[in-house]
Amino acid sequence: MEKQIPEFREESKEENRISSTVMYSADDVEQIKKEYDAKLSALESRINVMDKLSALESKIQVIETAVLPKSSAGRHFHAPKPRPLDSSLESATPRQLLELFGASLKKGPRKPDFRTLTVAWGVLFSSLFLSTMEVQSELHSKISPENQAMLREFVKADCARGGRFVFNVIKKGGHIDRSALIMIADLQDLAGITQDGVPAIHLLTRACDKNIRPCLIERAGKQLLSSVFDRDGLPVFFVILGLANLSIFDIDAIERVFSKDDLREIMVQNRTGRNGLEAFTEIATRMREHLNLQHKMFATSRPEVTATSEDVCEPSENILIPDENGEGMPVDKKTGCSEEPGDDSKSVVRQKDASSPTASGDIRNKNIKILIVDDIEIIRDLLLQQLNDLGYENCILAKSGDEAVKIAEEARPYLIFMDITMPGKLDGIAAAREIKKRLDTRIIFLTGGCNKDTLDQARDLDPDGYILKPFSETKLRVALKLLN
Repeated sequence: MEKQIPEFREESKEENRISSTVMYSADDVEQIKKEYDAKLSALESRINVMDKLSALESKIQVIETAVLPKSSAGRHFHAPKPRPLDSSLESATPRQLLELFGASLKKGPRKPDFRTLTVAWGVLFSSLFLSTMEVQSELHSKISPENQAMLREFVKADCARGGRFVFNVIKKGGHIDRSALIMIADLQDLAGITQDGVPAIHLLTRACDKNIRPCLIERAGKQLLSSVFDRDGLPVFFVILGLANLSIFDIDAIERVFSKDDLREIMVQNRTGRNGLEAFTEIATRMREHLNLQHKMFATSRPEVTATSEDVCEPSENILIPDENGEGMPVDKKTGCSEEPGDDSKSVVRQKDASSPTASGDIRNKNIKILIVDDIEIIRDLLLQQLNDLGYENCILAKSGDEAVKIAEEARPYLIFMDITMPGKLDGIAAAREIKKRLDTRIIFLTGGCNKDTLDQARDLDPDGYILKPFSETKLRVALKLLN
C-alpha cells in the first residue's frame, strides 16, 4: 500500500471498535484499503502534517488486526509494509516540515516525537542548503525571520525539557544539521543542559564542522566560551584549543572575540594551571609560524616542478620536526631535510625515517606500550596523536577506570596516562590503585584541576608525574624525559 497522509484521529475509536469485534477476509481488507485511500485523497488538502502521520499509524494497526490469520486458500496474508518515516519526510515540502515544529510548540508540555523531529530537521536544512558554508550565508534568504524565531523557540522549549532533540541532532545529525543548530539556537540555552556532566555546547563544539566553528566562536561570545565548564572543569575555550583540526580561522575568530586581558582571565574551574592567554599565545604563534613557513616553501619552490594532485591533497608531509628546544623546523617532503628558518644558506640534513629520534621518536619508543585512559574522546585522540608524533606508536586506549584495569591486566603496559576525574565505579585514582596492586607499571595522572583531598589521594600512589589540562606537546615531552 502506498503510504499516504491519513485522516483525523476522530475516526480511530470507531476503527478500534470494529477491529475488536469483526474479522475480515483478504478481499475485505483490500476493500477497506481502497476506501481509506479515497478518504485520504479527499482530506489531504486540509489536514496538517503531524495529524496525518499520527492517523497513519492508527490506520495501519486497524488493517493488521482485521486480517484473518489465514486466507481461504490456506496461505498467510500479510498487509504491505508502509514506507519508512524517513522516506515520508523526504517527500514533504519545507513548508510542511516547518509546520511540524510549529505544531510541536502548540502542543505545549505534551511529549513530542523526537525521532520524527530530528529527521525533519535534517531533511529541512538538507533540502535548502548544499554545504555548511551556505547555511551561514544563505539562511536569512531561505527561511523567513518568523520561521527562524519559531525554530529558536522550539529549541528553547526542548532545552527546557532536558534537550533530547538537541542531543539527538548533535550526536546523530550531519554537519549541516549541527550547523543549522548553531545558526538558529540561542547558544545560552545549549549551555544550560548537560549529558553525563558535559554541556551541550561542549559537545556541539567538538562535533561541528570546522568550517562553521569560527561562526560558533563569535556567536557564543566570551562569556559562554570562558565560563561554561564540563565535568573536568574545562571551559569551552580550552576545548577549542585542544581540537586536533584547529585552524587559523579559529585563531582569528578568538582574537575578534577576546582581548588579551580577557584571555588572561580564562582558567580551568579551580583556577589552577595556565591561563587562556598563555595557552592561546603558544598555539597561535606555532600555527602562524607553520603557515608562514608553508607560504615560504611554496614561494621559493623551483618553477620547473609541477604540483600533482598528491602534492596538493597531502600537505601534511611538509611537516615541522621539533628540535631539542621544542621549536619546529620545516622539512622538505621529497628530500627529508630540514632548514633553519630565516637562513636559506644553512641546512641541516635530518632523514625522515625511524632511525632519526627527532623525526619520529627514538626507535626504542616503538616498543614501549602505553595505555591512555580518559573518558573524553577528544583528549584521548589528542594525546594519542602527540605520542605518535614523539615516536610512541604502541598505544592502547581506554575510556573508563573499569576498562583500564581490565586492559592493563591483559596488555601489561609500561606506562599509563590516567585521567583523575572519570564517571563510573572507578575514577582515575581508584583504577590506578587497583592496577598498582597487580602490576609494577608507571602512571602519569592527567587532570583539569582537583581539590586538595583528591591530589593527596593521588600523591599517596606515588605517581611518576602530573600533567595539567590543557596539555601541550612540550609538557608531554618533559614528562616522558623525566621517566628516564
